[in-house]
Amino acid sequence: MGIEEAVDYLRKITQERIEFEKDDFVEFDRREKGEIYAIDGSSVKLFDAYSFSVYARRTGYVFANERKILERGIEEIKIDFIFAENADAINDERREAEEIAIAEKLSGSLVLMDGCLKEKKDGIIGISKKSGLKDGNIPLLFLIKKFGDKIMPDKCWYYEIDDGIYAVKFHPYSRFAFRVDYFGNDVEDVFAEIAAFCNDVSCIGYPYALAEVHKLVKIGREDAEYLKYSLLHNAIQKGMSMEELEDLFYDYHEYLEG
Repeated sequence: MGIEEAVDYLRKITQERIEFEKDDFVEFDRREKGEIYAIDGSSVKLFDAYSFSVYARRTGYVFANERKILERGIEEIKIDFIFAENADAINDERREAEEIAIAEKLSGSLVLMDGCLKEKKDGIIGISKKSGLKDGNIPLLFLIKKFGDKIMPDKCWYYEIDDGIYAVKFHPYSRFAFRVDYFGNDVEDVFAEIAAFCNDVSCIGYPYALAEVHKLVKIGREDAEYLKYSLLHNAIQKGMSMEELEDLFYDYHEYLEG
């Protein structure tokens, strides 16, 4: 399709409507105080040798109250070789396992993780900007948020999508609702406490502790370039030739594209 057809199709998507049961949307109040752990991870592919890939990963956590970060626990960057065709998926699985391992060591406060939970984990709450759930071709969170804002404007609310899976609006003026995976029974109390962390104007409606740990663990472009340089430099110092390294990692398409 051309640009105009694509725009028309996009408009059609945004105009989709679903009538949900109003009584399934539950309003809740925000707490003023709380303490919470937030966990996240970051990864980047450094080299692709086609038969294997080289990744860098970093995970970590912060402990915070409603006003400030109280503790930071950011791990060193790890280098990992993955020998598989679905290397990206395996890397994601390993990063998620490393995040879960951190979460399982923490106790005494709520534990938030960025992303959806792949399985039930007691005491761990997954918060995701995208749910992966659809109604037809339309993102389900988009439809729930639109309906929720219509019937509960300027309110905090949650809607149970499935057992342990919710759409939640944590701040009255948030532009977004989030998928929340939580398998406990005290849903309203937990959401009320998380909402105490969602008042930061830079990410209103989203727990600021998750935003902070995301920044701390992120492996940015400059980090990745430094890691590539360090790996190659050390390989040469230990006797490998640049020709060998280029034969392993050089992308011929980059050469063709100039």
